[in-house]
Amino acid sequence: MRNRWILIGYLGLFFLIVSFYDAYADNDLLVVAAAAIILITGLIAWVWSVQPNKDDE
Repeated sequence: MRNRWILIGYLGLFFLIVSFYDAYADNDLLVVAAAAIILITGLIAWVWSVQPNKDDE
């Protein structure tokens, strides 16, 4: 169940960043920052999702 919430949160963030792309498309620094946010958040979500649940112990 936890992984589903992680996925929903990441997809929400991804949709938010991509849907506002036209607002910052002219600024290269903001495009790089948006890509970095998506990449770093995805990696953090992946690491968090593979951690064992403490409820299972």
